[in-house]
Amino acid sequence: MDEIITKRLYWRPPCPDDIDGYMGFVGDYEVVKWTATWPHPADRDVVASRCVPLDAARGFAGPVFLGETQIGGMGIVDGELGYFFGRRHWGKGFASEMGRSMVARAFHRYDWPEITACVIRGNGASVRVLEKLGFEHTGRSRCASVAQRKTFDADTYALTRANWLVANPLRIETPRLVIRAIDPGDLTAFHAIASRKEVATMMQSIAHPLSRDQARAWVEERRYQGRPGFCPGVYLKDGPLIGALGIGGDPVTVASFLDPARWGRGYATEAMRAFLADAQARFGVGVVEAGALHDNIASQRVLQKLGFLKTGEKEHQPAERLEPERLFLYRLSLTNEKAAS
Repeated sequence: MDEIITKRLYWRPPCPDDIDGYMGFVGDYEVVKWTATWPHPADRDVVASRCVPLDAARGFAGPVFLGETQIGGMGIVDGELGYFFGRRHWGKGFASEMGRSMVARAFHRYDWPEITACVIRGNGASVRVLEKLGFEHTGRSRCASVAQRKTFDADTYALTRANWLVANPLRIETPRLVIRAIDPGDLTAFHAIASRKEVATMMQSIAHPLSRDQARAWVEERRYQGRPGFCPGVYLKDGPLIGALGIGGDPVTVASFLDPARWGRGYATEAMRAFLADAQARFGVGVVEAGALHDNIASQRVLQKLGFLKTGEKEHQPAERLEPERLFLYRLSLTNEKAAS
């Protein structure tokens, strides 16, 4: 799991060097009494067992830093959010600040339909954090506290992916463009662009001729769900839909198409540059790939402007061509290289 950086805070996976930092927090009874599994008095062996990276399939958990100072810990494990912060860092909005980014990263990386949390009755501060993050009360349960050696009444909370998506829609702005979900009212405009033969012959997933029902299905199947595997629209600011972008697959691959009437104005480069930067920040994507048919010179130029390097070519059978064609293959490292200006 990559690091997470917010306006004030920094999170990373744990390591053995974090043991002393954790000991400073979990030795405080007022901190650990609200947790389920941290013992009191602090047990160095327990702390050491948690200062190793978690199995990525289960989620992620680790220390939170303010500058160089460790101020707490936070994680989402098996779809459940948990956290604690040192007493002198309470009441400063740190839990909700890091929690917001951590929830986003979890929905981006995992298929979880919801993220849950359990709060021991009386822990009003944690309830306020969850409410700020959009969690809703879902019921009551019992929760054991190892530190208190008791079982308490508790409240359960959940944030569904659907509600999170409503509160956090995809929207990327550039000087001239807006990248966002394609509105149902823009289906006619989308169909008019995607059904153009000069567009379909350069794409792998668009048939020609393209019916309106096929266009609607194409858009619906590629709705943003908080993870790679979607195709948003490209709009002029305060203007019409002019194309679409896409990201998904393994390895992660990007693609784009624009209304031929808008070609040659730098829109594709502008949109894809912002889209790639967002993919790196939002999903932690480090490397992306792309393909361009040998006769699609415009797309090749866009990829080169963005810093993609050609890695080879393969024979490819486009849906709308009679014969196999050469497909040029490209790759861009978002971690080690910046898209060219």
